[in-house]
Amino acid sequence: MQLYDYHYQSLYTFGCRVHADKEIVKDCIHELFCELWENRFNLPEVSQEKSYLFTYLKRKIIKTWQDAQKATDTGLSMLEETELSYEAVLIKSQTDEESKVRLQQLLRRISPLQLKIIEYKYFELLSYEEIALRMDLSPRTVYNQVYEAIKTMRKHLKFILNLLLILVSGTTGL
Repeated sequence: MQLYDYHYQSLYTFGCRVHADKEIVKDCIHELFCELWENRFNLPEVSQEKSYLFTYLKRKIIKTWQDAQKATDTGLSMLEETELSYEAVLIKSQTDEESKVRLQQLLRRISPLQLKIIEYKYFELLSYEEIALRMDLSPRTVYNQVYEAIKTMRKHLKFILNLLLILVSGTTGL
């Protein structure tokens, strides 16, 4: 807790120099501290904690950006495909139904609170502070709930990515 309070502002300032999106920077800082907490018993002794945190944050932001680029590139390559055959359209429609069912199952794995926070964060594009005010929670609770929901959903990230690619290609008329 003290480490977080002591270094948050300098990490935020540094993170904004690495990446322009302030929400991504906040997410990465939050994930950094959650990962440190989860691995606290396995971490090596650090003599320069500020340098360690800055390096950790920079790598986390870069990895987040690279992952987003890969997802975008994969989605664009699917959009560039030619017209689908009749058989492919039939298979795709069956896959869409299966994907919808699986997505509903995935969303049942997170709590109703997490689901509402995810809706505010990623569909209504509210900041953590706005969500906290709207739901009468502390911003830290909102961060924690988003982290836990994403952690749960990351277990199924491959499925979600495939679903999104199918949905994106379906909206373009392919």
